[in-house]
Amino acid sequence: MKKIMISIALVASLVFPTNAQAAETKFAGGPLVNLEPSGAIVHIALSNFPKLGGLYLQECVEGAVGARPTLCNGAVQLWVSTAIGASFIPTADIIFKPTATFSAGSTAIDCRMSKCGVFLRYDHTVPGNLTEDQFIALTFKSGLDSIVKPVDEISAKINGSALSTRVPMKISYRQIATLTATSKTGVPLTFASLAPACSLKTMTITALKGGGYCDIAITSPGNLEFAAVTAHFPLELIPGVQTIPSFSISSAKRSVLPKKSNFGEFVTYSASGSCTVVKNIVKAAKGSCTLDISAPGITALYQRLNTQIVTEVK
Repeated sequence: MKKIMISIALVASLVFPTNAQAAETKFAGGPLVNLEPSGAIVHIALSNFPKLGGLYLQECVEGAVGARPTLCNGAVQLWVSTAIGASFIPTADIIFKPTATFSAGSTAIDCRMSKCGVFLRYDHTVPGNLTEDQFIALTFKSGLDSIVKPVDEISAKINGSALSTRVPMKISYRQIATLTATSKTGVPLTFASLAPACSLKTMTITALKGGGYCDIAITSPGNLEFAAVTAHFPLELIPGVQTIPSFSISSAKRSVLPKKSNFGEFVTYSASGSCTVVKNIVKAAKGSCTLDISAPGITALYQRLNTQIVTEVK
């Protein structure tokens, strides 16, 4: 079995592929550098997914300029599509598991000596179409690096609850999510949101959608004892919960109910029992009043409001 020995400076882009200008799909995620030789996990979020077909995600040695890679790790290939049998749907938190060494036919590859990366391309349903071809570089630790200088350790929380680099935390559309983070070294950290569905401003994360995934990247520059590291914390976005402000009903006077929900939808009321309602004005006598409350929702943003409140009017 022959071995590839290619001396290449392994300088990786943090997020964006170098040849993705023409591609429709936007790639975000990580980590992409200093990966463990085995057991590495890269969280990937794809946006602006093409409508023409699905995508294959492969680990490959970078091909020649203008040519597709030919040396790829078939064991870790993923199929991203809405079709039955796909590895992941396009909106999922895609888990990619590259390895530092693999075999491509009779060729043994060592990605610590060859320039490897994530290669995106159209799947079998769009043969010969190269417009979605993208190469995103990856680098791996050498055995010496991991012994001489361990990486810094980062821990993070949202609203006081611990985040995981492996299991996404769920946050809802427009939820207030305050981010805090520390590292073992205590050095200043830098923060970034690597997916357009989440904004990050002054340590407050805002989910701009009610579906899909986001990736929060936190970077430590390291110090003399610990190597630099970027930790990636995936977030699963879920629909927001639609509510209305609190109100009270009195038999002494007509009561005004909220016209709009927290997401600006007009609220519809119906009443039974000791009360009647016209639009958002309630007239009630003493006794049990039942209000049915509804407002429309928007798919992938927030849920429909559909609730009932029973109150004793005095």
